[in-house]
Amino acid sequence: MVSIQIRSLAREDKYARYEIMPLEPSFGITVGNALRRVLLNDIVGAAVTHVRIDGVLHEYTTIPGVKEDVIEILLNIKELAIR
Repeated sequence: MVSIQIRSLAREDKYARYEIMPLEPSFGITVGNALRRVLLNDIVGAAVTHVRIDGVLHEYTTIPGVKEDVIEILLNIKELAIR
């Protein structure tokens, strides 16, 4: 049985890089997916989840006097980075 070694390559406040070896072929993908799922569940953040615009019933509505349509406005809101 081969012992797996984990080596820390870089560690900072919001960044870390590790090397895990040796792994069986394609097992790195399995480990990577499991780590990704765990990390995404534990990352705290904020995001816009609802948008209400008076007079707009659905995303295909146009707003008088506004150049962008509602879909473009929603896509722009989706790109907001909240700190």
